Amino acid sequence: MIFRYIEEKTENLLKENDFFIPSFDVIKLAKKIGVQVLKKKFDDDVSGVFIMSDKTPIISYNGNEDNKRIRFTVAHELGHYILHSNEQPFFLDKSPKAMYRNSASTTGEFLKEREANAFAASLLMPSKLIELELEALSDEVSDIVKHLAKKFNVSEQAMTFRLSNLDYYIA
Repeated sequence: MIFRYIEEKTENLLKENDFFIPSFDVIKLAKKIGVQVLKKKFDDDVSGVFIMSDKTPIISYNGNEDNKRIRFTVAHELGHYILHSNEQPFFLDKSPKAMYRNSASTTGEFLKEREANAFAASLLMPSKLIELELEALSDEVSDIVKHLAKKFNVSEQAMTFRLSNLDYYIA
């Protein structure tokens, strides 16, 4: 499911802050827009936390996770900040291993989590940049998902979901 308003928000955010390129530094983007980003040692079942503290947005992420997971977590928490901080000042996101964030998002149980996931996917893998990459592909690329995942510095699973949500059918 594509949330068109989220696609527009993320594209504008990236363009306004000069980050409209594949594999940009999501932590630098967050800091540039005034969000404090902290590396923490959480239990394995916690990926990230977003808190509004005295009007200061703070994202904490689990430093024990791999870089691709950290990028998605920070982007997800940034989604909570941009989309939801006026309604709810605290979000705790459990890792997919604990079946919280992904199961809730997939089943539609929690709209805010689904929106934050869509925000993260759209931010890290903008549809217009994916389109440009697909147009520029050479015949030498045998695994398109793997190629795009590497280009955008995301997991192959995240890229597969994103391509599917954008109605690209890659065999």
